[in-house]
Amino acid sequence: MWPLPLPVQSARETYRECIKTVSAPNLRIRLAAFEDAVSLAAQHFEAAAKADALFALDQTTYGPTSADDRKELVKVYTDRMAKQTAPGRHIYDSLKLAATRCPMCGHRDVSTLDHHLPKSGYPFLSVAPANLVPACTDCNKAKRNTAASTADEQPLHPYFDNVNSIQWLTAEVIELRPAALRFYVRPDASWSATLTTRVRRHFQVLQLGALYGAQAATELSGIAYAVQLQHFARGPEGVREFLEDQAESRRRSHLNHWTTATYQALAGNFWYHNGGFA
Repeated sequence: MWPLPLPVQSARETYRECIKTVSAPNLRIRLAAFEDAVSLAAQHFEAAAKADALFALDQTTYGPTSADDRKELVKVYTDRMAKQTAPGRHIYDSLKLAATRCPMCGHRDVSTLDHHLPKSGYPFLSVAPANLVPACTDCNKAKRNTAASTADEQPLHPYFDNVNSIQWLTAEVIELRPAALRFYVRPDASWSATLTTRVRRHFQVLQLGALYGAQAATELSGIAYAVQLQHFARGPEGVREFLEDQAESRRRSHLNHWTTATYQALAGNFWYHNGGFA
């Protein structure tokens, strides 16, 4: 997962922007009455996120008791923020543009905003920027509209969780022809048991092993000729040095990218250096 800076827009200003064109007098009054609750809910959300305690938030306090009011708050997002012509669309687009790649998988293009806590269960957070994360469609669907009930189940949040200071994504070569790679999480010794579980769950729920494995297969096919040339010119040692250079270049760019893990695994595999690439 790639960390992102917390959005500069507040929940209050975003909510105001989204409801400013409501024309029906009664609805305008109803929605305006929730402004303070929306702002307070966002403050509590951010505090809980910083404390790794989002799982402890009580859904009943993050929305009005009226089912109709809850639906209207959800529609503030769907109709007044996410729609192309919505008054809050410029904030929606700004949040999307905060990442060029999906921070959840680090590979696919951003195409939507994901509600970290589902808007149906937490309607006061439906347009809170801290609860809206740029994402690809696949990660958004895989994550689903569920809320954690324990600390271990909490999804990683790009605005509040930074696990990229150390390398945790690694891979191993599957010594078959054609060669393939298996990706997995290697937790750091400094991690708590809860953080280890959360990172592994992130990897599993978003099916990153399958995604990275498929990308690595294409990468192996693409470098086959270059590796053959290295082997012809300098033998297994030439292949190893070539792969080590590739691994270091990618490591300097992004520590937990699948290409970094790919080239590190290849550089450390004697079978691959000795013809496993063929």
